[in-house]
Amino acid sequence: MATSKRVSVLKETRAGEKRVIILPDQVTEFRNAGFDVLVEEGAGAETGASDLTYKEAGANIVTTEQAWRESDFVLKYKAPGPDEYKYLRKGLRLGAFFHAEGNPELTSRLLETETQAYAYEFFKTPEGIFPLAVPDSEISGKLAVLFAAYHLQSHMGGSGVLLADVSYVKPPRVLVIGYGNAGAAAARTAHALGAEVVVLGTNRERLRRFAASVPGVTCRLNTPDALEREVEQADLVVGAILISTYDTPPMIDENLVRRMRPGSMIVDVTVGYGSGYLPTFHSQTTHTDPVYERFGVLHCKIDAMPGSVPHTAARAVSPLITPYLIELGNSLYEGVPAPTAASGMITDGGRITHHEIERHMVHADAAAPAGAH
Repeated sequence: MATSKRVSVLKETRAGEKRVIILPDQVTEFRNAGFDVLVEEGAGAETGASDLTYKEAGANIVTTEQAWRESDFVLKYKAPGPDEYKYLRKGLRLGAFFHAEGNPELTSRLLETETQAYAYEFFKTPEGIFPLAVPDSEISGKLAVLFAAYHLQSHMGGSGVLLADVSYVKPPRVLVIGYGNAGAAAARTAHALGAEVVVLGTNRERLRRFAASVPGVTCRLNTPDALEREVEQADLVVGAILISTYDTPPMIDENLVRRMRPGSMIVDVTVGYGSGYLPTFHSQTTHTDPVYERFGVLHCKIDAMPGSVPHTAARAVSPLITPYLIELGNSLYEGVPAPTAASGMITDGGRITHHEIERHMVHADAAAPAGAH
């Protein structure tokens, strides 16, 4: 790698993606840590961060080619798309929210090019915490409820239920499956609007502790009977369990969806891969086409849901992630240990270096049609 410490910040190219991983204030932090910072022109425009503000923070504004080619340490928000695969190369250290376990083609390209890739979602502290996924997960949980509140209106194809408390009207019912960062945010948002909220979970002790933090929200063990009863009564179901959905049996199957209230809605917040626990989702949705109907029930499964609020999302993530990325950069250029970032390495030198990616690649290979490889 180059002797001087240099980092590139890229503009996102995926459809609907307007976030940027590093804002001008955090450019200053990189500069104070001894880095030259290259920022692709227009990288922060959709978040309210102009090229001028980046320049005032000490960044050099560069072209796309320069951002990719003139630094071996390159940072994105989301994983590169197919049009960016041409920039992958040996010697490149690339950071992003990859979620490569759901993208075998991307993983294959990283391996073929011997790119050293770091997935922010796998950065793990010595205490066993995954800190960098928290802001986007919380935003996703809140947006799940707000998206549903809009789409439950009758002119959007919904049941016509207002997802809020109104005097003398029976409150709407919201079921949240899971109580991690996304599920907790969804439950609190729905409760704040005035809905009757039920949260289902499988760990009795953790569920008890969560219940103590959300007065007014009902928490129950996720038994088959409880699940069936709550799904049938819900105006909105939020799926928020972070599991592998390649090898997870169905939880809410077609028969149960058919018994839901007409015009009710399911939002899959964690957007798992494969059929998984919500098999009636036959495809993901997008910000421009967020909902489709199956069996009289609206389905919403938007990857990168926080991308619709880039101003907020970037300001939640950039200050949190920057210290870890500076540590990563110091480890690459100076050999300083960065254990939290090191736990996020997913490929290196043509090898998979993270067990979760390897496990999912096995499922993907097993599901591929004969001759696909």
